[in-house]
Amino acid sequence: MSLIGDKKIGFLGGGRMAEAIFSGMITSKLVKPEQVYVTDVLDDRLDYLQKEYGVNVLKNTVDVPNSGSIKVLDEVDIAIIATHPKSSDELLKCVASKMDERNILIMSIMGGVALSYLESYIKTAPVIRVMPNTPMLVNEGVAGLALGKNAKTCHGELAREMFNSIGLAFILSEDLIDPLTSVSGCGPAYAGMFIQALADGGVQMGLPREMSVELAAQVLIGTGKMVLDKRIHPEILKDNVCTPGGGTIAGVRALENGNFRATVMSAVENSLARMREVGKKDK
Repeated sequence: MSLIGDKKIGFLGGGRMAEAIFSGMITSKLVKPEQVYVTDVLDDRLDYLQKEYGVNVLKNTVDVPNSGSIKVLDEVDIAIIATHPKSSDELLKCVASKMDERNILIMSIMGGVALSYLESYIKTAPVIRVMPNTPMLVNEGVAGLALGKNAKTCHGELAREMFNSIGLAFILSEDLIDPLTSVSGCGPAYAGMFIQALADGGVQMGLPREMSVELAAQVLIGTGKMVLDKRIHPEILKDNVCTPGGGTIAGVRALENGNFRATVMSAVENSLARMREVGKKDK
């Protein structure tokens, strides 16, 4: 039985990530369009979302900033803060008291915005910090969920159900959000580079460009599914393809000569160090 049921979900911000989340939940039939409420600073954006998905949209009253967010909070059981982090201070000053008054579940997908900052405004309502990634656009995302001091186990399970409907969701302590981000948040960039490099190799060997890109992308999809669906260890996947004296082991040797694995590990390490450096500057 779904924990979501007929609960109403609001999005304070209607950008691409918010769209990916609610459209994915609608596609997976976790929620119906009429359960979703969205507000945004751009009326044209809201008109598009309403026409495309049939969701409820609530626009700002002229000359009343964040009035659309207040309207959403009056309607919903769960609210997802999906605005730009630079707008968080202004938004929270306007809506935090309403969040506490209604004691609804609050989730934030604002990058780099800590629970301590959110809870300096939201005093009593349960808060969950969510780190999504871009593959949510195709219902193959990853979300890290860190529970605030007022969030209970039931809130975490509800959030996990929501984000499992568009990929995989993991509940973890907030100190692991940045390490998760360095893998799942930054990882699509590294995967994109690998797809491009693998495709370039195919083109060099005579394959048409479009075919080579599709081949490389499908290789990553298929290999990932073997790990996730069949629970096959990556090392075993590699060994199963490397016949003695064959072409694959020759290619693996070339990757090892180029420090492939060590370089990828360094990319994760460097991205984490940079995020922590930026986080210190923002404090």
